[in-house]
Amino acid sequence: MSFRLRGDGVRLDFDGRRWLVFSWSRRDGGAAGVGGRLYLEPECCLSIAGRLSGHDGSLRLAFRFRPAGASAGDLVAEVVVGADQAEPAWQFAQWFAHTYRVEDISASWWDDAEPSAAEREESRDWLGSPVSPATRDLFRAVMARLPVADS
Repeated sequence: MSFRLRGDGVRLDFDGRRWLVFSWSRRDGGAAGVGGRLYLEPECCLSIAGRLSGHDGSLRLAFRFRPAGASAGDLVAEVVVGADQAEPAWQFAQWFAHTYRVEDISASWWDDAEPSAAEREESRDWLGSPVSPATRDLFRAVMARLPVADS
């Protein structure tokens, strides 16, 4: 199965055989179409995380890889696709995870709300679970004020 996703400034191609290719391009000024490419073997994928935005229905897919022989750590590549591509993108992610035995595939379908009590109870480590943008903004605001309060 070959597959292509066009995201915001990034394209993901899968040739169906050997490579998952992430291509980045700059869209500002005269540099359109100039960018880098990252070739990864599908077997190096450790996890795929999907997050659906409640605002516009776009889907953010984050792929985490550990290339063979790499000692420096993991590599993460992210693709954000519009609402019109969200469903086929998630279907591809599920197919890819099944085919290449990616053990960690997860979806966080809430974006604007705090996790419900049921979601917290279902998760063993809800304190480490993803949080909404409003919670992240509040945390950043509080953390920014702490050094000022200390002086």
